Formats: sequence, structure tokens, C-alpha cells
Amino acid sequence: MGKGRKKTPTVLKEMYGTVRADRVLENEMQVDLVSDIPEAPELLSTIGVAEWYKVTTQLFNLKMLHDVDQSLILAYCNEMSLYIESELELRQNGRIDNFKNSNGDLIRSQAKPLVKVKNDALANALKLATQFGLTPVARANISAPIKTNNNTQINNYFE
Repeated sequence: MGKGRKKTPTVLKEMYGTVRADRVLENEMQVDLVSDIPEAPELLSTIGVAEWYKVTTQLFNLKMLHDVDQSLILAYCNEMSLYIESELELRQNGRIDNFKNSNGDLIRSQAKPLVKVKNDALANALKLATQFGLTPVARANISAPIKTNNNTQINNYFE
């Protein structure tokens, strides 16, 4: 028999509006929010750096950017940059390899290996993106903080 549903952190339950006192873990682990938007890691490509700042800025503004999450955000940005770079390469050089015999007759055609790399990168990025609420479906399940008239953010968890 399986383990059942994955546990949902209390903060997400609060955002979903489904928190119940009888289902809240008393000593739930709390991690530190970052105080400033972190610099992009050097190992990211130009595309990855742009994605880094897009994601970290959004999460920071929503007060959802935690120090311990930076490695996963790095992985997401790397996967997205690999996906985009692979797609650009495929558009330039084609998606199909044609194999011909010595007479020049076509023997077979197959997708280039880069097609699988691109597809795998997108699948990996989507898995990571859902963890941070970066997909439309994931966002639909989260009640985000709202801004008041004086531009301070409050959460509408219990409204």
C-alpha cells in the first residue's frame, strides 16, 4: 500500500484557504526568506540569467523566495535555458537526420538527438516550475498576497 498524499506545507494551506487547526503540524520546519534578490549564479547562460531574475523577482515580491530554494531555482533556470537553446539550434539546423546510402538514396530518417534533450529539459523545467507556482495550473491553486492602498502587501488567506 502507498504512503498516501504528499504533505502540504502550512503556508500553502493558508494560501489555498484550506488550513485547519487539526491538520497543522505544530513544529513545522520554517526556512529563511531572502532579504534581497540574489545575483544569478555564474554557471547560467545568458538565457538562464534572464530567467533567474524573472523568477526570483516574482517570488521575492510575493515573499516566497527562500534561501534554501535557490538551488532548485537554479536547476529550473538551467533546464529552461537548455530547452530554449536546443529549440533555437533545432530551428536553425533542422529536427530530422536523413541517412543515405553510398548512392545517395534515402535509407531512413530520424529525429535528431537534440529533440529528446529539448523535450527532457522542458519536462524537467515543468516539474520544477510547479513546485514554485510558476505554471498557470499551479498559480490557480494559490491565493497570492494582495496590495493595499498604501502599497504594503497583506495576505487574503482567510477571506
